[in-house]
Amino acid sequence: VIVAVVDNGIVPNHLDLANKLVGGYDFVSSIDTSQDGDGIDSDPTDPGDGSDVTPNSWHGTHVAGTIAAESNNNYGVAGVSWGARIMPIRVLGRGGGSSYDVMQGIRYAAGLSNDSGTLPPKAADIINLSLGGQGFSQASQELFTQLHDDGIIVIAAAGNESTSSPIYPAAYNDVISVSAVDLAGTLAPYSNYGESIDVAAPGG
Repeated sequence: VIVAVVDNGIVPNHLDLANKLVGGYDFVSSIDTSQDGDGIDSDPTDPGDGSDVTPNSWHGTHVAGTIAAESNNNYGVAGVSWGARIMPIRVLGRGGGSSYDVMQGIRYAAGLSNDSGTLPPKAADIINLSLGGQGFSQASQELFTQLHDDGIIVIAAAGNESTSSPIYPAAYNDVISVSAVDLAGTLAPYSNYGESIDVAAPGG
């Protein structure tokens, strides 16, 4: 199973992830945001999204580890799926990114035409979106419906604003929206909630 992590990239030499990766792509089009000195390219390495005064988040690496960190290797943590492979798709940089770049990354992961002019050898089976974006877009809804019809599962974080208002992309039809519960199994205080949520899982 290939899980595309559409996020801010990956630390490719991480001991828990180095053997779990398939080729990805960098769709951060803004050089100012990218922190790597160029626009879109085939290297999804996360150069860091911080500055001299702000620590780096390594968020994509964190998410990838939660999903598929190598297990039984006397190092780090164990991923939820021992057998999954991670396709790192970089769409966020310093200060975030654009909804357009996110959509291009999703299209690449799904094996659809995109601004890179390339396609992955095998499309992702699952696309993970641990991110929030702008409001509703009909074009985005049509894309997620197409992915659903093609058998690709899309999962998105419900958001951390402690609101019942729909947050996208999690609130789109054909996207599984995941909220967070705490150690006691009750809603985490920061987690979004409401009718747009599909499932809850352990969070912070």
